[in-house]
Amino acid sequence: MSRIRTIKPDFFTHEDLFDAEQESGLPLRLAFAGLWTQCDREGRFNWRHRQLKVAIMPYDTVDFSRVLDALATRGFVVKYTSGGRDFGYVPSWHRHQVINNREKASDLPAPPENIEPFDASATRAPRVSDAAQGEGKGREGKGKDSLSETSSDQTPKKRKLEKYPEQFETFWQAYPKTANMSKKEAHDEWKKLDDGDRQACNAGISGYRAFLKANPNLETIHACRFISKRRFEGHAEAQATPAADDAAWAKRLNYARSKKIWDTLKWGAKPHTAGCTVPANLLQPNDGADWREWEQAA
Repeated sequence: MSRIRTIKPDFFTHEDLFDAEQESGLPLRLAFAGLWTQCDREGRFNWRHRQLKVAIMPYDTVDFSRVLDALATRGFVVKYTSGGRDFGYVPSWHRHQVINNREKASDLPAPPENIEPFDASATRAPRVSDAAQGEGKGREGKGKDSLSETSSDQTPKKRKLEKYPEQFETFWQAYPKTANMSKKEAHDEWKKLDDGDRQACNAGISGYRAFLKANPNLETIHACRFISKRRFEGHAEAQATPAADDAAWAKRLNYARSKKIWDTLKWGAKPHTAGCTVPANLLQPNDGADWREWEQAA
């Protein structure tokens, strides 16, 4: 059952919540605010990611279990178990929500008094390894000060942000991102590349962006797949050698004409489209008109 809740202006300038969203690549701010509507008057909720996803973000393609994990590992919510079932609650609930007196009492079990904001006993390991295990009080509060608030017998713990190498930051800033793209997951794949591949990966971004611009009906490849599936190779080649020798292009064109297909990931944009790097003197007027793209392996 959804309920009407309060949101304060300070929520929209909450730096740590914004940083958490950027690090995880997940829509944490909208999800967190939506989660309040699923909490009872004590700030408790059933930890059922499928039902919560339907109630909060029904039209988004996002793994809500990862959203909950990211919020929990950073202390915005707390997960606990009672009677073999999982529940959650918002630690700062009573300082930021004014509850209607007519709202019914909570019928969910209270969390243990000594529970930590990050529940190490959870059955599923957190999926965001760079998350903090801090107190988690005042998460909708005013900037940094409210984030360091703790109970009298606990010591605040600061969240340590993962540092990414400059070369990867260059890639991440240039890559065309979508809402659910995880920076950490992309970096995990990036670390598997050698120096030469990393340079090629960065070199291929401008070609890939041109390719997307010329083909607006195509979805952006997740950065993880762009790296792990080595999708950057064709675009890097197109950028590095836009004037490849005529013999090589003639061979590609002959093959493409006979099969009526064009491998955009290897050869770049189709003939007679924006970003095409095929030498103009080799093109024929009808090249690319009725050619389909190769179906790439998932």
